[in-house]
Amino acid sequence: MKHRFIARIVIVVATFCTFIHANAQTKPPTESALSAGIDALYSMRLADARAMFDSIIANNPSEPRAYLFRSLVYLWRYLFDYSTPDYAAFVAASEKAIDVAEAAMKNTNDNAAANHARMVVGLSYGFRAIANLRAENVVKGTLDARSCYNYLTDVLKRNPSEYDAYVGMGIFHFMLGAIPKNTRWLANLAGLKGDRDLGLRELQIAAEKAPFAANDAKMMLGIISVYYNNDYDKGLTYLNDLLQRYPNNIPVLYTIGNVQAYLKKLPYALEYYKRLNQVADTNFSSFVQYSSYRMGEAYFRLGDFTNAKPYLQKFLKGKMERSFRVNSLFRLALIEELEGRREQAVKGYKKATELFAIETEDQYAARKCKELAKTPMDDAQKQLWRGVNAVESLRFAEAEQTLRPLATATNNEALSKEVRAEALYHLGEATRRQQRTAEALALYQQTIDAQPEREKWLIPWSYYQMAEIAYNAGDRNRSKALLDKARAFSGYDFENWLEFALERDVTMLK
Repeated sequence: MKHRFIARIVIVVATFCTFIHANAQTKPPTESALSAGIDALYSMRLADARAMFDSIIANNPSEPRAYLFRSLVYLWRYLFDYSTPDYAAFVAASEKAIDVAEAAMKNTNDNAAANHARMVVGLSYGFRAIANLRAENVVKGTLDARSCYNYLTDVLKRNPSEYDAYVGMGIFHFMLGAIPKNTRWLANLAGLKGDRDLGLRELQIAAEKAPFAANDAKMMLGIISVYYNNDYDKGLTYLNDLLQRYPNNIPVLYTIGNVQAYLKKLPYALEYYKRLNQVADTNFSSFVQYSSYRMGEAYFRLGDFTNAKPYLQKFLKGKMERSFRVNSLFRLALIEELEGRREQAVKGYKKATELFAIETEDQYAARKCKELAKTPMDDAQKQLWRGVNAVESLRFAEAEQTLRPLATATNNEALSKEVRAEALYHLGEATRRQQRTAEALALYQQTIDAQPEREKWLIPWSYYQMAEIAYNAGDRNRSKALLDKARAFSGYDFENWLEFALERDVTMLK
């Protein structure tokens, strides 16, 4: 979860200056042209945006912002489509933006204009850092991030009221503060210090006071609300405002779809993913491929295997993404198993185990595939999967009807403790989501008492869910004690996700 949050932050950072000057009420010709280009960029009309910035450069070759925004056309394509030619084109365009901005700094006696040019240099280095980190050029990315940080710090020292610069500073302070402690050494070595609270304050200042980049700050606060703080209502407020202005913005459509999926509102998630596919063109093909996976997963959880299969197969036909391939094959094999086609299921399980498991979901899927390739599911395991899917799609009455017989079968020797423990945990999830917290707490404790071995992950996750309930009830001491119990475990499925949540929640409890 943590590395995925950082990756999303990196992608969103790539958009954070695209609103600059878009809100100015009275614009000279260059300002109006820049605003039109930015609007085209964010509306996904990339060819139009590039032509507009080229026109500005032709008429005013010393305007550094046009070079900066022109470079973003290539950056967006690279970030979302992994195009090596676009990466090279971005680096060249970014170098040109820096050269023009540095010349503007030297050739003007206007301190305000020089400081604006200085900001362009800082932002250009920031975008280069993003591109290099995406290309896994960690050293280059870190050095560029330091240059960005230094330039923007200088901008604010010269003029603390340069509120647009707070967006960049807030992003870097927060992002570096959110990096896992065990990987933070490289940033510290480069002189970059993270501070999540300071980053949030800087973003809030920009949201309230930045003349041109307030929308960027609000977007960033929305992303943090969704992916870091799990405050989906607040995050959706920001994202829906943005979507209302740019209804064809593919990354925003995808993110809102993901939020709905995290909330288990799968029919709503499907609407956004389908809308994304309707407006998508040859750009942003990675989002199109990922949306196929998300739709397949949503239909699988809804129990609609007929629709799940073609979307998962479509995702697997794509060549760009390595993430979620193991889990997609696992889902397809599960469908075969659940529908009684064991021979086809085994082929799917074996095929999945041949791939490298990248994401947390893939790693869990790989383990389950190895087990299921050897031993077929019994009726209880099939019943468990149907119950879990019902919980994951908010079909609580069906979930309880399916899971409760498994959870309460204490005298059934044929029922493994793994199946019973998992039924107890997911029944706890169903009752917790219905605000029946006393029942949920008892079910989580029974999950722990069952002491599952293969499904060891159920124990620390039960402690974590109990801690969340205690925190929401105002019992911070008990919450912290339960979080400490969860932290004592290691080497289990979904550990990355829980580590992320634990570090976040422990910080909030200090």
